[in-house]
Amino acid sequence: MQDRSVQTSERQEKLKDLILRLHAGEDEEVIKEAFAKDFQTVSPLEISVMERKLMKDEGLSAEEIMRLCNVHVSVMVDYVEDPDNIPDDFEKPGHPVHVLKEENLALEAALMRVRNLLEVYLEEPDAELEKGLNHQLDILWDFDKHYTRKENSFFPIMEKYGNTAPPQVMWGVDDEIRDLFKAFRAAFQAGKMEEMMPIFSEFEYEMQEMIVKEENILIPMVTDAFTDEDWIKIADEMDQIGYCIVKPMAKWEPKAKAKEEEKESEIKTDRIPLGAGSLSHKELDLILNSLSLEITFVDKDDIVQYYNNHLGERISLRNPLAIGRELMYCHPPRVYDTVKQLVDDLRAGKKDQQVSWFRQKDGRLIHTTHKAIRDEAGEFLGILEYKQDITEIVEIEGENRDVNA
Repeated sequence: MQDRSVQTSERQEKLKDLILRLHAGEDEEVIKEAFAKDFQTVSPLEISVMERKLMKDEGLSAEEIMRLCNVHVSVMVDYVEDPDNIPDDFEKPGHPVHVLKEENLALEAALMRVRNLLEVYLEEPDAELEKGLNHQLDILWDFDKHYTRKENSFFPIMEKYGNTAPPQVMWGVDDEIRDLFKAFRAAFQAGKMEEMMPIFSEFEYEMQEMIVKEENILIPMVTDAFTDEDWIKIADEMDQIGYCIVKPMAKWEPKAKAKEEEKESEIKTDRIPLGAGSLSHKELDLILNSLSLEITFVDKDDIVQYYNNHLGERISLRNPLAIGRELMYCHPPRVYDTVKQLVDDLRAGKKDQQVSWFRQKDGRLIHTTHKAIRDEAGEFLGILEYKQDITEIVEIEGENRDVNA
């Protein structure tokens, strides 16, 4: 009898070979036939390992795998085996998987409404149809929350278990779908009638393909890996990130409620000695949270170690699942090169800090600083990022010395 590890290795080589042939341009139908011959089923784990090997051993980038992602799915989707013992909790309202599936149903309905309105509008434009289309597009844009929740709640846990390639690829496709939506809306607002349907059709197709990937690849991939504690963390984050079109009818709790016994290490003394003086743990936490800044610290190994819970209006998403996550995975693939260059420059001492500022859609002016943190010997310890809304500051004129103001 053949050793199981040898069988696994052979399956991986066959799977990798088929996908490489796809990337080389071989006919999709030929690959499908070869796939059906060699594989009766394929597990989500095998797909994950294969994508990781393509990136590590063959030098394929996440962008290259992303480019043919839909082709991969069309070849393999009918052969992906369902995980054993799918938990009953997945069907309970409020469970993250149930929420994801309900939102996908709502997205499919929203896509249909937009298409129906668009077809009529392109035949005979009028103000009421335009108003209706804009309203439906506002509803459909909720898909951004759906994707953001997946990227910031599902992906960090997948990465924790070593499943790094699929999140990178899927996040890149998410961003492409966002860009297609924005391109369609821009064409619609500019009245470019001939461009609207082709752009919308591409957007619609990619979104429907993502629904297939989420339900047939992503969910089976995490079913065996995620624990009740993991699902609780995701569920706790849902309210903060927001929902897509529909909200859960109930709050989910696991059958045997997971014990949340994340005991904080005891602080033997209430005072933390600092450069000048000392602060209690509580004082330090409250002071950092009271600053008009959003602070994030990434250590020398590129791991997010801290962010403050800035009490003002949030500038960016603050997600507890980011703690312990590798910095690169906290960003969409399209900015990997930019982030890596900044980190390399700060680490190497080419820069001590980098400052940038930009206006958000709501008009707020955001000022961001990335600063290298080094000890007395000049050893690199990590990067401190701090963001501030400076809209009111830049508009200040004259003086105000009134302490009662």
